[in-house]
Amino acid sequence: MSDLTQNYCVVITRPEAQAVAWAEQLNQLGLGSTRLNLLQISAVADETKIRAIKNKILNFDLYQKVIFVSQNAVEYGMNWLEDYWPQLPMGIDYFAVGATTAKKLASYGVRVQDLAVSASGGMTSEDLLSAAHLQDVDGEKILIFRGCGGRGHLAEELRKRGASVDYCELYERSLPKGASEQLLQLMAADVAGKQIIVSVHSGESLQNLLAVLTQLPPAPQAIAGIWMHNNLLLVPSQRIVDAAQGAGFKRIICAENATDDAMTAALLDYCRTQECILLQD
Repeated sequence: MSDLTQNYCVVITRPEAQAVAWAEQLNQLGLGSTRLNLLQISAVADETKIRAIKNKILNFDLYQKVIFVSQNAVEYGMNWLEDYWPQLPMGIDYFAVGATTAKKLASYGVRVQDLAVSASGGMTSEDLLSAAHLQDVDGEKILIFRGCGGRGHLAEELRKRGASVDYCELYERSLPKGASEQLLQLMAADVAGKQIIVSVHSGESLQNLLAVLTQLPPAPQAIAGIWMHNNLLLVPSQRIVDAAQGAGFKRIICAENATDDAMTAALLDYCRTQECILLQD
């Protein structure tokens, strides 16, 4: 496999904690990688938001179902729960968006009630909404652990089914300082003539990638835009393919989902076939 992969370099845009494990996996397969951190995760600091979290945690036993949307939601949420609930209350069903989030919950001793995935191994909110135990929720109280903001589709659909849904927003996502300088350094770096593949694991990371370009002065911005759009883009869903094409990207590799294994599989498949979604002029 190394003969197929040695001509590529993957730009990993995930936060540091998630980037390290994936970089190790890619390295074992002969795929070189470098970093461009486009997403910083931090606990909420605003006192009003902290009080809102505390109120949800204190009333945790009033909910029949609890959903964690990400690994970060699990980490921050379980830290709060362990402070106030040495033993989790009985009678709550737990759900996770994706197998990776479910695995993170398992590391805290929490088993998910239902992990619904699509035939292709999907891990989106839409996939979770197909879970058998989330169909008849009329009159139930559901708590969703997530970051501040984000898509509201999951809660909207559950409310249509008659549930009362609250958010517990635990962390904030932001574009790290210095990302534009890091991008310029990446462009100037010697990658031995390798084909660059820029990976984004979420729609927000794609938005931040575009934001980095706008932060540059006009001349470097134009050069960076050409460099970016001439390279390959790896994304985890058709939804992000559509957004990337709308932003001008023309060479896109689409994975089944945002797990490391799925993103790696899409990369290897491209290396074998050199086929990607190509938007014609």
